[in-house]
Amino acid sequence: MKPIHAIILAAGKGTRMNSSKPKVLQKLADKPLLGHVLDQAFDVSEQVHVVYGFGGDQVQQAFDDNRIGWVEQAQQLGTGHAVMQAMPNVDENAMVLVLYGDVPLVKTTTLTRLIEAAQPSGIGLLSVILDDPTGYGRIVRNDQGQIQSIVEQKDADSQTLEIREANTGIMAVESKLLSQYLSNISTDNAQGELYLTDIIALAVADNKTTASVTTNNENEVAGVNDKQQLAALERVFQQDQATKFMTSGLLLKDPNRFDVRGSLSFGQDCEIDVNV
Repeated sequence: MKPIHAIILAAGKGTRMNSSKPKVLQKLADKPLLGHVLDQAFDVSEQVHVVYGFGGDQVQQAFDDNRIGWVEQAQQLGTGHAVMQAMPNVDENAMVLVLYGDVPLVKTTTLTRLIEAAQPSGIGLLSVILDDPTGYGRIVRNDQGQIQSIVEQKDADSQTLEIREANTGIMAVESKLLSQYLSNISTDNAQGELYLTDIIALAVADNKTTASVTTNNENEVAGVNDKQQLAALERVFQQDQATKFMTSGLLLKDPNRFDVRGSLSFGQDCEIDVNV
């Protein structure tokens, strides 16, 4: 199998956070959002590259880890442009896994499935089925169910907006293919940016089948843009932890009034009362 290089996009300012800290340094369970994503990346890849922008010094100082390759995106020109900044540091024979510094709860099992699915054709993406996909790019498939393109919300017509399968942005693409397609994308869209998602249509034109892994767990792929979303994911994370601990034998008097920050070990017949 090809070596896996993860590229984590973490350059956003996070204006809606109303904070002096970069968005990826906002904390979930007392760990920066980017810290959660780095844990996942280290679990599945040999090398990790983080693309930073706003507050770059703060971000780098928060993670004193020589396993991280830091790459600056000086201008915010879109997701495609962000990935381009990291590509000179990526092994040309690698499989590139694109992750996001503000999507903290994706599971490593899901990422492993995506990497495996992308092996035959060299390109795969993670999608999610949403009751309300407003704001997300839509996955457009042909009559045979094969992915044809990803259409961003602002570029979608009324028929495309009815599609409930949405793009998470998380992809696995062979390095050589990714470099080739990135060199051919353009800013001809509503945002005037270089969309990473445009490589899918280029892959179709190149007769490549884009593999897909779909999750129905929208919390797993939810991004954090404001304090309300951060609080919502905090509760999801704590509920998941509580369920995991109870499955292993821990008695929680009320899992809704339990929080864990850091790691927890316990023996048999242990109990934790409320508001701990």
